[in-house]
Amino acid sequence: KRDALATLVSRKSFAQALVQAMKDGTVDTRDVSADLVRQMRRLDDAGIDEAIASVWGVARDNPEEKLKEIEKFKAIVLNEDAPEPDLAHGRLLFSQTCQQCHQLFGVGGNVGPDITGSNRADLDYILENIVTPNAVIPNDYRSTTFETDDFRVVTGIVTGQNDSAWTVLTPTETLTLPKDEIVGMEQDETSMMPEGLLAAYSEQDVRDLIAYLGSSTQTVIEATPDNVGLFFDGNSLAGWDGDEALWSVEDGVIIGRSEGLDHNEFLKSQMLLGDFRLILKVRLDPNSENSGVQFRSSVLENGDVKGYQADIGAGWWGKLYEEHGRALLWDRPGDSHVRVGEWNTYEILAVDHHIQTAINGKKCVDLQDPEGALKGVTAFQLHSGGKMEVHFKPVAFEVNPDNALKTVH
Repeated sequence: KRDALATLVSRKSFAQALVQAMKDGTVDTRDVSADLVRQMRRLDDAGIDEAIASVWGVARDNPEEKLKEIEKFKAIVLNEDAPEPDLAHGRLLFSQTCQQCHQLFGVGGNVGPDITGSNRADLDYILENIVTPNAVIPNDYRSTTFETDDFRVVTGIVTGQNDSAWTVLTPTETLTLPKDEIVGMEQDETSMMPEGLLAAYSEQDVRDLIAYLGSSTQTVIEATPDNVGLFFDGNSLAGWDGDEALWSVEDGVIIGRSEGLDHNEFLKSQMLLGDFRLILKVRLDPNSENSGVQFRSSVLENGDVKGYQADIGAGWWGKLYEEHGRALLWDRPGDSHVRVGEWNTYEILAVDHHIQTAINGKKCVDLQDPEGALKGVTAFQLHSGGKMEVHFKPVAFEVNPDNALKTVH
């Protein structure tokens, strides 16, 4: 979605269609972030500017107005009668608004400064930098706008040049712009960070984002249909926490290896899931050992995980267990559906309090559990015991799915 929107704001004809879609409600104005709005304003089209003002808002340049805006947001954040901030939702908003340019806790882009070590605990500092990003602009982050001979407008940071081309870093990509295609070029007196970042947010959104920006440690991120690709990138353990001596990724497969453990170990996702469907390819060697897929779980202080577990291992395949909780919730095994020593397809479906699982297309768990958690993280388990190896290959992942198993025929 972000890449599509970045394309739509690069030409007048595209942007005209986008602002019309915003007017019609086809495109949610909350998806069109402030940097995209500023890019559209650079197209120098009065009709686009007018449409933006009516559906999105107008940035205020007056310093007095900026101070009032800072005080307004400060009052929203410090309102003691408001609901507590939701850090997982705050991280989601950061990923949608800031992460393309800034790194925080090792995640994000390098268009702007890494803000992990900045003075984020100071509310005034955070709000001043968000509301008035053009107050102090390091030269390294001063943007340049290019116009090409095919009427494209590109704004970014120049990171290099040679006799034939400019290299430009934008929030979504690194571009090489041939010099003989450039018909206009101007260094802006503004930061790459746009004004009006909070304009489209509700008061609770503001509280959630500011709380995450001021947090001292990384938190989980709320899952949505738009960010499911963050669950597993197929190449690394980015977005997962676990002992790197035990967990790795090879050829798109998450592998847990153990020479023998005296306590359970977990690889924990940083994605917070509510209703979801997860389909995995799973292989366990030897089948006499034990593993599992935790879901709607919480991480304890000692690193253990509490919550639902779709079990894996001889005598346990297809059972449902609650780790550090009520123990066995579904005691009928699904071993008869398992191809021992081979890949097996394991589906987990959680919608409201209804939990279902299937192995190789055969239903195992079908449980209504009003006492169970409705949200939590996913984790993979290496159980205590002897030498073992377990392979997980996510093949399908949905948020807010329908309440029907897909692998059951």
